[in-house]
Amino acid sequence: MLKPFRLLRPGTVAEAGEELERHDDAAAIYAGGAELLLLMRQGLLQPEYLIDIKHIPELHGIRRENGGISIGAAVTHWDLERDGEIRKHYPLLAEAESHVGNIRVRNQGTLGGNLCFADPHADPATPLLVLDAEVELGSTRGSRVMPLDDFLLGMYETALEPGEILARVRVEPLPPGWGVAYQRIERFFRPTLNAAVAARSGGNVVNEVRMAVGCVGPRAVRLPDLEGRIRGLTVEDAVEAIRGARELLEEVLMPVDDLLGSAAYKLDITVVALERALRTSMMGGMGD
Repeated sequence: MLKPFRLLRPGTVAEAGEELERHDDAAAIYAGGAELLLLMRQGLLQPEYLIDIKHIPELHGIRRENGGISIGAAVTHWDLERDGEIRKHYPLLAEAESHVGNIRVRNQGTLGGNLCFADPHADPATPLLVLDAEVELGSTRGSRVMPLDDFLLGMYETALEPGEILARVRVEPLPPGWGVAYQRIERFFRPTLNAAVAARSGGNVVNEVRMAVGCVGPRAVRLPDLEGRIRGLTVEDAVEAIRGARELLEEVLMPVDDLLGSAAYKLDITVVALERALRTSMMGGMGD
């Protein structure tokens, strides 16, 4: 049962920031509420104020911007999964969004809420890291932009400062000729592991590659060191390099035991998922 709270409905990002500054730890941001309301029902969070940002216009919409797209933080997973622009030019993101929770969660939950909650077992962050996504943060002090990789600090921890909210997510398209792939292992609608890969082939050679893995440790992680090891190799040599990178993966991903799998199991399936995703992306994957 929910404890009583006051609902505040600011009309702009700056007004939402004002309410956050005014009420500090007594307030929580409410958009889709997919994670927040569950924690409130369980008594794990008991905010005195919910700041409802669903009606702030600047937090909605998927629009073209400087050759890429800008996604409002209040856009739902269902909207992203079905949007024609996303499906055509950002199929890696659309595919990941189609796996979020279940249909109820995708209809209710928002991209911004998912990223800000920073649950280590989530889908969107992993493909967004491969797509070099940036986040725009807003407050009474104005806005600032940072790479998503810098925004995600750890388990349930982000770089949001007091009074800030996530306003938009910016994504640049991959250059022509890249293939992409998304691999996911799940239990009870929750991912034990997800892996996203984008690659550009030159015959049987990995000319360019980007890789990210999520759900294994405290946060989704881009893998630049592994990318550097396999760039310029044939596919088979790249697969062998991935298999030989277990120590690197363990150091970077920091796998943990939890209800969805042991750390050792997660490392094993990380190698398998990266191999499969690399092979798929090298064959064109979901690319244009």
